[in-house]
Amino acid sequence: MGSTQTAKDERLKDQAIRQALEGDAAGARQIVSGMIDRRHLREAWQMMLFIESERGNVQAVKDTIISCPDPSLLASHFYLELPQVFVKAGNRSGAIEIAKAMGDAGVLPLIGIAAHLAEDGDFIGVREALSHIDEDLRTMIMRKMNACHQKSDRLEALNVTDQAAPSASLAA
Repeated sequence: MGSTQTAKDERLKDQAIRQALEGDAAGARQIVSGMIDRRHLREAWQMMLFIESERGNVQAVKDTIISCPDPSLLASHFYLELPQVFVKAGNRSGAIEIAKAMGDAGVLPLIGIAAHLAEDGDFIGVREALSHIDEDLRTMIMRKMNACHQKSDRLEALNVTDQAAPSASLAA
């Protein structure tokens, strides 16, 4: 690839990012379709994804993920954390939709969403998040979660019993 193509791709990348910043995600995606240089493609796709996630636009994030011709262009720590950003912002269904759009790369984020929701006591949400992963893995996680939940309930019951019992004090 010649330096003229690299320079052209850099200009296209900058133009695509400007389009995305102006709110024209579809136009930005159209611009990057003419690029060849993987480094500039990667920067453009990741920046478009970042811009849409900052806006909290679940549909635009999903559209960007789905329309990316090569998922390796999106692969990054940020990409894997993207569903968590939405679940922490209170958008559980958006987080799950984004993780599902990620395909195989979305399995780990779905497990992370489930863990976050379990910490919040949202067991319906946990089941919803895990319903999108492999059945064997889901079953194993649900068994572990139920065992932890039962152990937590027993510890809480013991705590309540200990507080209700009169204490033997040396001062008496």
